[in-house]
Amino acid sequence: MSLAASLLSFKLILLAGLASWISVVAFNNLIAFRNGVFALGQIMRMAPLDQAPAIQTPLQSRKVDNVAWHRAVLSIVLAAEVVSALLLWSAAAALAGAGIVADPIALANLALTAFMATCFLMLLGGSWFAYYIRQDNVQLLHFVLIGVSVLGLLAVNLRA
Repeated sequence: MSLAASLLSFKLILLAGLASWISVVAFNNLIAFRNGVFALGQIMRMAPLDQAPAIQTPLQSRKVDNVAWHRAVLSIVLAAEVVSALLLWSAAAALAGAGIVADPIALANLALTAFMATCFLMLLGGSWFAYYIRQDNVQLLHFVLIGVSVLGLLAVNLRA
């Protein structure tokens, strides 16, 4: 296998892997929407801060108890996940030669940027509700996913 072919294989697996993962996440959020609303509502209600030992902070003034807001926010996240998935799948197909895109690398850059924006959406939303106090592992996951998108962007722009 040539260097160019092996690099193309890497790019395809990266894009298709991320597309697969975010597709499963979006599908799960769609199928179990009510559960997602509840989980997101826990963050927006800042419920983990009330668990023993309770943590009192002025940030709790940001609590959002309204379920309609929880549904709306999850709908936005779900839409971002779907857009990211579609762009990642399109970029993988274009790199494989199945697309009619003039510049598949530019499409891959757009797809990875959308993926990173989706992760920043979750990171910033969670940070607004201080999820890092009791759910630091979720925040770390969001940072890792942003890092993966940056490394992916660098990787897809490598030329052989």
